[in-house]
Amino acid sequence: MSVIYPVGFLDDPWVGAKYKESGIFILGESWYGDWGTSLNSDSGYIEAYLRGTVKDAMYTRMANACQIPVKEFWDNVLFTNFVPWAGLKRIERPTTAHYLDAYVRLEKMLEKHCPKGVWVLGKGQAEFSGHLLERYKVPYEVVVHPTSYGVKNETLFKSWNNLLAKLHK
Repeated sequence: MSVIYPVGFLDDPWVGAKYKESGIFILGESWYGDWGTSLNSDSGYIEAYLRGTVKDAMYTRMANACQIPVKEFWDNVLFTNFVPWAGLKRIERPTTAHYLDAYVRLEKMLEKHCPKGVWVLGKGQAEFSGHLLERYKVPYEVVVHPTSYGVKNETLFKSWNNLLAKLHK
């Protein structure tokens, strides 16, 4: 399947300033929307979010649920979505073809960034990404997607701490 990306889309993950120390890679599920050229990448979007020019309840929620100040949280992680772009609207969910196409990209990310552990957001995408993480012998923890209906911060907090425990064995 050939994905048509928005104009100006950059496949540029967010790499926090202290990522190499923590080695924690957060693998989101999918990106949707067209936010304009400077915001059409994980790095550009999160930079704008940290500057306060973009609001993002999910990014704030993740840091708060993990009980880490927002800037500190994002400074310590690598973030990208497994499916780099699923469509213009949130209702456009990733398809099996999207997930299969994402496999090669994730493999390149693992080779380039050598994470110590991966926090996988979304059980659906974990059915695809988990196999590759296991092959690379990267510890990972799967959690229901933070924007799923009824997900409590406690669920995210426990999952985050499960990942940290796997890293400190």
